[in-house]
Amino acid sequence: MTPPVRARTEGRVRHLTLDRPGALNALNREVLDLLAAELAAVRDDPAIGAVLIDGAGGRAFCAGADLTELRGADPSAAHALLRRGQQVMAAVEALPVPVVAAVDGHALGGGCELALACPLVLASDRSSFGLPEARLGLVPGYGGTLRLRRAIGRAPAMAMLLTGRPIPAPTAWQLGLLSAPPEKPADLAAVAADLAAEIAGLSRANLALVLESARSSAESEEALRHEAALAALAISSRDGQEGIAAFLGKRSPRFARP
Repeated sequence: MTPPVRARTEGRVRHLTLDRPGALNALNREVLDLLAAELAAVRDDPAIGAVLIDGAGGRAFCAGADLTELRGADPSAAHALLRRGQQVMAAVEALPVPVVAAVDGHALGGGCELALACPLVLASDRSSFGLPEARLGLVPGYGGTLRLRRAIGRAPAMAMLLTGRPIPAPTAWQLGLLSAPPEKPADLAAVAADLAAEIAGLSRANLALVLESARSSAESEEALRHEAALAALAISSRDGQEGIAAFLGKRSPRFARP
């Protein structure tokens, strides 16, 4: 069986591919654990100078958390999974080497949050970014409420968070979410590989200092814990479970009304 995260090394670049195309590369517990293990290995390997993360299948970079694992979850179980996701996103952000996200297709929910945790984000022009949790009666829980605001500013971030509407890659570039203008899908992999290889050829020690300095104003652990607690409450609520059931059943949610 093919592992849901494929890894290979090319020169000084560690290449990680989310490989659950049938589930649009959704982040389940196994994927999060494999990512955590890979990130820890990169952290301790001085031969690696950059990481490149992409998604298999061409339809999605990552469509978010695997909601099948959250269906029926009580606040405690939901909080544990959310904190695991936050830990992985924090590990991406805390790596002493730059991480390049190569987004081709949808980057939604946890997939958008994964991209937001990467210092460099490239995308194809057919890609979209969004935190659709509001449309499911949920709350982003992998750091998205905090990192999105930092990436693009309060006003556009709040519009995305409160409507749940995705934005296309050209808009993401205009708002500052992307590191470069969108590429044609056929060109993205080569452009991302070239960027990762270029960075990997620089001083790892120096780039680690740059990354640490950039993180100095990042989200506090207290703020992330608060986000996870709120997201866990939303998941276990009636509306949250209705939203999950509607998503899995491919129908519109029927939220409670007073």
